[in-house]
Amino acid sequence: MPDASPEPGVRLTGRIKWFDTVKGYGFVVPESVEGVMLNQDVMLHVSCLRAYGESAADEGARIVCDIVERDRGWQVLNVIEMDRPKAAVMRDQGEAIVYERVIVKLFYAAQGFGCVYRPGEAADIFIHISVMRRAGIDSLETGMMIDVVAGSGNKGESVIAVKN
Repeated sequence: MPDASPEPGVRLTGRIKWFDTVKGYGFVVPESVEGVMLNQDVMLHVSCLRAYGESAADEGARIVCDIVERDRGWQVLNVIEMDRPKAAVMRDQGEAIVYERVIVKLFYAAQGFGCVYRPGEAADIFIHISVMRRAGIDSLETGMMIDVVAGSGNKGESVIAVKN
């Protein structure tokens, strides 16, 4: 009887582009890939995160994983290491998650993103539909006030949690 050997993969180092916990997938932007010229994002399924011990991934988080090319393109086969989601780290360290009140500046429902701002401040804070869906929120209206936790990433501040 032949041995069932694990599927061979290619090692990738990159960053999480986005991950939607409701849809159960997201994408990784490759920074380096061993032995393959890759100019496209790689799909990350929640099953790979669960096998690694997580159920979510923060935008901009560093990830090292093995990937394979399948009929629908490149996909993560397994996660080797990844920056922990900020909310999980705070919870594990016993830190209380502190929400702050912000105002919705704009939200593009068709694209699934927008921005909010703190009252009295001009700086925009990016918000993605995947973070909203974790709180059971599907849409936002301009001028609406919501409670969020913001974190800093490669592209500036973004919302990492929303209170419903």
